[in-house]
Amino acid sequence: MQINRTQFSFFGRREVKALYGTLALITFGEGLINIFVPIFLWKMGFAIWQILFFYFLHSVYFVILTFATLPILDRMSDKMMMFLSVPLMILYFFGLNYIAEIPYLFLILPLILALNTLFFDVGYNLDFSQTVDDKKIGREIGTRNTISALVHFSAPFIGGALIVFYGFSVTFFIASLILFGAVVPLFFFPHRHLATNLKRGQILRFLFGRGIQNFNISGIGYSTELIIGGLLWPMFIFFAVNNIESLGGIISVGLFASAITTYFVGLLSDSGDRRKILSITTILFATIWATRIFTTSPNAIIISNVIGNIIAAALMVAWSSQFYKIAKAVTHPSLFILSREVLYFLSRIVFLPILMVLSCVLTIQNFFMVSFGLAALLQLLFLFANRFHLNDLTAMNE
Repeated sequence: MQINRTQFSFFGRREVKALYGTLALITFGEGLINIFVPIFLWKMGFAIWQILFFYFLHSVYFVILTFATLPILDRMSDKMMMFLSVPLMILYFFGLNYIAEIPYLFLILPLILALNTLFFDVGYNLDFSQTVDDKKIGREIGTRNTISALVHFSAPFIGGALIVFYGFSVTFFIASLILFGAVVPLFFFPHRHLATNLKRGQILRFLFGRGIQNFNISGIGYSTELIIGGLLWPMFIFFAVNNIESLGGIISVGLFASAITTYFVGLLSDSGDRRKILSITTILFATIWATRIFTTSPNAIIISNVIGNIIAAALMVAWSSQFYKIAKAVTHPSLFILSREVLYFLSRIVFLPILMVLSCVLTIQNFFMVSFGLAALLQLLFLFANRFHLNDLTAMNE
């Protein structure tokens, strides 16, 4: 019996390493280009409201696809979903290259991106939630995020340089080649299936059921603030420096700073300080967003980006630890994970039209100022995660 446990432990660690390998390659490949997609669309002549509409379509498609494909999802393994997500992302990059010549791709590409998001996010989170050690969740998340950040931090700078010297087309092609390599580590771990006979009502129970409301509110804050941080903040930096290579460099410096922070915060999270870390970093990051309303000079933007990345890295380790603890505590972790993705995109379906309207009625400068103010308020929703306790899941597991 002891030998079997040792073998299982060894295989489990090999599986985690293979998972990290896949994550590293996908993070680097996508990192070469993803941060520049809004800039690419802007350069193609799309207005800010149209760029926001592109991601609004992504959210709408995701929710529709999730409920429409439930009979298929319950037959798929985490490994198969991650495998299928790679060619979808490559197809998405390929399509972006022709969006100027084929305008209706503007409506189709968000659909392809939504399928990629559905397969990879659900597959990856299901696998990670089942392989992570209960007593070392913070450390495992810290390690994962550190590896991701270390791999990712150079990607925007390299991607920016590639775009400047060779253009978007070559960069799309290089990113696609790297994504092909991400398939290889998938062969080194077993597959896990989602819960069988998935029902829409089961997912809705995790969205609206008693006991989990506080964590859901924090999830709404996460998904909506991420739209501003991941989409509008890079655009704001680009307009300030007016240079793609400089944008890539600034983003890379911030990612490197977050990599240094992440692992150590994971250790603190396991020591029982998760709630304290979450409270402090939430308030600090909300303050950073508020100061960005008045940030205009390139040097101030660089400083704000670095400090913001450090604080956000600490916050996400603490908050994600709670996420995976819940996933391991519920009867059907796959249903919980799937419901989280639906929650994120449902909240964006409501939030993105607000940003679209604001971008039409305000000047660009005022639009960014209002958006950063909204981000500061949305950031405070993370505090609701501290009002949630695992005993609140009793009703969900009945």
